[in-house]
Amino acid sequence: MSIVLEISPKGFLDYKKLEWRREGIEVLNVAEGSTSDLVVVFVPDGHLTAFVSRITEYLEQDTRFNKPKNAALVNVIENVRKAAFDELWTDVCDAPPAGEPKWFQLWLRELPEGPLVTRDRFAGLAQQLGIEVEPGFVSFPDRIVIAVCATRETLEQAIELLDAVAEIRSVAPTAEFFLSRLNPAEQAAWVNDLAARTTHAEGEAVPYVALLDTGVNSGHPLLRQGLAYDDLHALQLAWRSTDHHGHGTQMAGLVLHGNLVDPLASAQDYQVTHRLESVKILPPEGENPPHLYGWITEQATKTVENPHPNRRRTFAMMTTSIGKTTGSPSEWSATIDRLAFGAPDVVDDESEDAQSMPRLFVLSAGNVGWPDWKNYPAINDLSPIENPGQSWNAITVGACTYLTDFDQDEYPSFQTIASGGGLSPSSSTSLMWPRTNWPYKPDVVAEGGNGCLDSRIHVIVGPENLRLLSTSHDMATALLAETGDTSAATAEVARLCARLSDRYPDYWSETLRALVIHGARYTPAMLAQLPLVPLMRHKLNLLKRYGFGAISSDNSLESTTTRPTLVLQEMIKPYRVEGSNIRLNTINLHELPWPATALQALGEATVALRITLSYFVDPNPSQRGWQSKFRYQSHGLRFAVKGATESAEEFNQRINLREREAAAENGEEEQGAFRDPDSAGWFLGTKLQSRGSIHSDVWIGTGAELAEKSHIAVFPVGGWWKDWRGAGQPNKAVRYALVVSLEVAEGMEVDLYTPILVQIPVPAVVVPVAADVS
Repeated sequence: MSIVLEISPKGFLDYKKLEWRREGIEVLNVAEGSTSDLVVVFVPDGHLTAFVSRITEYLEQDTRFNKPKNAALVNVIENVRKAAFDELWTDVCDAPPAGEPKWFQLWLRELPEGPLVTRDRFAGLAQQLGIEVEPGFVSFPDRIVIAVCATRETLEQAIELLDAVAEIRSVAPTAEFFLSRLNPAEQAAWVNDLAARTTHAEGEAVPYVALLDTGVNSGHPLLRQGLAYDDLHALQLAWRSTDHHGHGTQMAGLVLHGNLVDPLASAQDYQVTHRLESVKILPPEGENPPHLYGWITEQATKTVENPHPNRRRTFAMMTTSIGKTTGSPSEWSATIDRLAFGAPDVVDDESEDAQSMPRLFVLSAGNVGWPDWKNYPAINDLSPIENPGQSWNAITVGACTYLTDFDQDEYPSFQTIASGGGLSPSSSTSLMWPRTNWPYKPDVVAEGGNGCLDSRIHVIVGPENLRLLSTSHDMATALLAETGDTSAATAEVARLCARLSDRYPDYWSETLRALVIHGARYTPAMLAQLPLVPLMRHKLNLLKRYGFGAISSDNSLESTTTRPTLVLQEMIKPYRVEGSNIRLNTINLHELPWPATALQALGEATVALRITLSYFVDPNPSQRGWQSKFRYQSHGLRFAVKGATESAEEFNQRINLREREAAAENGEEEQGAFRDPDSAGWFLGTKLQSRGSIHSDVWIGTGAELAEKSHIAVFPVGGWWKDWRGAGQPNKAVRYALVVSLEVAEGMEVDLYTPILVQIPVPAVVVPVAADVS
């Protein structure tokens, strides 16, 4: 770390005395002031105690001239401890003031003895100083994250403890769940009628949604058949598994049934193809004491997996924390990324697979408080997505709305805030995140309800027609409750994931995620914000507000004659060892089974090619620049499509190993280094495609052109596995899902599905690094 010292009076000290080469401490620069000097000193990790040793000598030893040793040093660097704390503080918010006990996340450098020894050794020292250390910890590459309660002064004085710390971050409070007033006109007869018409799937082969929330009151008539008593859990037995708040029961109803308005009004039999698990992660009173939300999420994950490890499940969590985010990883979001990646608990050097049990997480983007809705839509652009919504591997869900109709005779002074198909007033965005290499969020949006302005002044949440209908936890008062916001949208996306898992039981978590994103579309209201000729910055803002658009269950679930969809699940080894270096490895080349004759027959008619590439990364969240070996992602993958006018040889030259290695070394892989001759046809383009671990875009052209776009290459780019030889992962294989669709305009009489069906399955061709694409 680099510590800034103020030396006063000016010129009092020979700055060479600050250099102790044996410990690696050196002066970087000196800035002269009028009365004092600022000296920047580099202190290697673990050598802060070199300062303490000099101070100890000053206090305990005299020179042969009966003068304290290092007196000049001690007299002019009294602020060294404060400087060390400030240097270690890496959070986006300001460091806390002195005097008040606070909760801190301490990111410790892992000792050679392992994570548990690191945590216990630190805790032993901390407890001697009266610092409270919570029992849980989270482990990342070379880092252990713990939570402590202390004053800033205590940590500043504990120089031995700071010597073990790599970063200090704040702990944000848990966001208070928004709960609308209950619908006073409950209709118990409707609920009982729907319960009698509903059939719930059963058995271990059925997909599950694990809801991490405030618990569920499973005695509700619409929940009891889809949520077994043995699948009700709480992180602590004293909490009980019932819902003390109401939010969890509302979300349970949406996860199982969706918005209850339509199924309640229907008279037809109704089947729910998935089931529910519940883990209560919030205490009935107060807050969670550990303050490590990643650790809480990890414990909740184990709670449902330990008794039923082989269930196919989607994890849904609507809890977020209040506070600024910039898109950079937190302990919470990185833990979710690590759980989603599914690295084995025990590293097996002989295994070629880096993943053992990947998981699918669906997270809320976080809400704009309803009093601020009067400033819509500007307030949404200014309200950043909340932690842990910046997770790379999870599906982060924002809210849109189609609900605009209400009884204007009853509410003549009301006017809806959002237009149909637009951003819900509650939805946060990532427009305020800086332009870095973090993913765009949210990934998708779903129905979150609407609100009104009364006489263009007062914000109204609702009326009821502009909200979603779900199950109530207070059954003595009402069986139905209104709900909405990004929590409701998240529940709907989790429900879609479960339906996809039921329809396609062999699909991976990466594939289900890809299908949700692949099926999303921008509504006319969303596209209306673009100018006639949109520039990249306009499309960037579209991504930061809506992700890849509003979900569509039909698009995600179905393949039709005019919209055939090809789904590939493949493995790839991103890197290989070459001498003392780790290099980029093979390309997976997929030949597309396009019906060339049918496409050529379309001539100049417009056809769309939609591609989505989904994979999970192994996170490295320690804040050390996130460049070179400290990159957050373990590996990166990209796709490239052969151009319509491009020969096989030209396509190979465009994506060949030399070009990719050069781009990786120059940091250009995120900037669109691989030029596509058909780039004008892509909606987002290479630069906007390259963020995160999900890449999706649509190319628009003619049928004749598409007939010539015959191959898709999936290839690796850089990551910390490649740049950090000590990671020990160069020969590991990872999974990815590739979803490809052809789309023609509605009303065109053409069958593209059947000729494709005749040609598949077409396996991937693994292209050796020295071979040509042919």
